[in-house]
Amino acid sequence: MNEAVVLNAEAATDVGQRDHNEDNWLVDRELGLALVADGVGGHNAGEVASALTCSTISAGVAEGLTLREAVEEANRSVREAIEQGKGRQGMASTVVGLQCDESGYRIAWVGDSRAYLWDGMLHLLTQDHSFVQTLVDQGQITPEQARVHPRKNIIVQAIGLQQEGDLAVGENQGQLPQGAELLLCSDGLSDVLDSGELAAILGRDEDPASRCKAMVQLAVDKGGQDNITALLVDCAGAAASEGEGAPRTYWHFDPQSGEYHGMATAAVEYSGDTGQTVVRRIAPRGAEDTVQNFTPGSEPGVSGDERKDDTGAQRSRRLRIFLGAALIVAVILGLISQGVV
Repeated sequence: MNEAVVLNAEAATDVGQRDHNEDNWLVDRELGLALVADGVGGHNAGEVASALTCSTISAGVAEGLTLREAVEEANRSVREAIEQGKGRQGMASTVVGLQCDESGYRIAWVGDSRAYLWDGMLHLLTQDHSFVQTLVDQGQITPEQARVHPRKNIIVQAIGLQQEGDLAVGENQGQLPQGAELLLCSDGLSDVLDSGELAAILGRDEDPASRCKAMVQLAVDKGGQDNITALLVDCAGAAASEGEGAPRTYWHFDPQSGEYHGMATAAVEYSGDTGQTVVRRIAPRGAEDTVQNFTPGSEPGVSGDERKDDTGAQRSRRLRIFLGAALIVAVILGLISQGVV
């Protein structure tokens, strides 16, 4: 990392209403690197996946990999850990990573952990790899409606979930406006606090640590169910000269008017094949409850209430239905082989 660039970063995290914290965050000032990862899988597996994601990306960047390459390496590492029995089948993680140097910033992400830029306006620098984001892209719902949508926790990309070659890493880069700050967070924060609440706290005349704690505490006070992590970064020395290097954003929110602007222009486009694998990220987050398939633009076949109330009895019922269907198929195949059908 160039000595002219100083990475100042503060973070806060809370378990929310979970039994344990599957979020992980990392700051490496020498590398100019900051990461937030949100584990998926339950039973401590999500925590393993998010920790491995952070450590692998940090090691990769230290060895000279680009941020994108390091994220791709993390995907391989989590998949290998599953294959070697070091984690549970279905464990995965989202991640948003930031690297600053004298040329500006680079961001890479997978899933719905986010990066915002704050300069008196709130700018979104990432695009969620999620089901509800497809609805936003299609103009069916607004960002605020997406935040409270019953299917807001369905993601279509995650570290450890995708096979090599199928991982869609989002990327953004640019130069920072003078005095701007970058907020990295898990969806436990962005799903609970609206843009106005984030802007109100970011705009306080307080140090970064206090503002991080205030954002996380407000999410807790509002009943946030998921783990909550906020990481606020200032890359001193990486800022652009005035009027140069304007950052690319998906939208920006004006706290004075309470209005969103610029949503018609996509800075970084995400497109996936049909039949994407999705992960359901609402309690319980056991591996057996995480994976299904859907075609983008269609509704996944699980209601928000079913995801929230996914009890053992419901899983048993689904298993009985599956076994019954399998038995019927087996009988039909047997009849066909005997020439009866």
